Amino acid sequence: MIIKAYAVPHPPIILPEVGRGEERRIENTTLSFQRMAHEIELLAPDTIVLSSPHAPAYADGFYIAGGDGGYGDLRSFGIPHVREEVSLDRTFSERLAVTLADRGIYTTGTTQGRGGFDHGTLIPLRFIHQRFTDFKLVLIGISWLGSDVHREVGKVVARIAEELKRRVVFIASGDLSHVLKKDGPYGYRPEGPVFDAEIARIFREGDLEALFHFDPAILEEAAECGLRSFQMMAGVLDGAPYESELYSYEGTFGVGYAVASVTPKRIVGDEDMEEHRYD
Repeated sequence: MIIKAYAVPHPPIILPEVGRGEERRIENTTLSFQRMAHEIELLAPDTIVLSSPHAPAYADGFYIAGGDGGYGDLRSFGIPHVREEVSLDRTFSERLAVTLADRGIYTTGTTQGRGGFDHGTLIPLRFIHQRFTDFKLVLIGISWLGSDVHREVGKVVARIAEELKRRVVFIASGDLSHVLKKDGPYGYRPEGPVFDAEIARIFREGDLEALFHFDPAILEEAAECGLRSFQMMAGVLDGAPYESELYSYEGTFGVGYAVASVTPKRIVGDEDMEEHRYD
């Protein structure tokens, strides 16, 4: 069963080893990550399913990490000693791939190469591992297939969680616009703040259906990377009543960082859920 879902960014600069003091300028994002980690510690999920836009991406299918374990590090940022290792939920991943194939959605499930997991996976894991490590991971990439296909992948994730009787937390890793400021790394476009304001509203009000109704012209100019992950998260919760909360939003460095949670209001068959709820 899906017990909670989160949308999180993945800025390497949030880690002291990278930021070297600059991370203090996005303290609200750090505090929100820490809150998420504490909540996950209380929930104690069996499996965390994480979607990352920086995992391998394909035009006509989805990447699902294969094997029994993997690691991520910041070698590409010149800091190889920042490293996280995790066990993978092979049973869940293989069932997910088979069920998606039955729906005509194809996947590739390779074991980890020399490069390790991407920073979109590493950053959330870094915070979670500070509080909780007794879980297995399912890592999914995004695709250039349509938004409804990403929703369907999320629906299948929820179905597999039920079939395997796993208590699952879903994490949608993704930054918002990268064009918020003239002095940011990618410059400024007016569509950037428009996109971020709408995402913040969606998470604040719980209007996840609006994730599927963006103007394509805004998306092209906003230079975002998280929407497909968020659409997958919406699929995970499709049809279930839920509560949504925006923990924080910051655009300090010209890139939008939002942390939000979505919590099913009632989970049939989980008698212990209420004592694990973190309001």
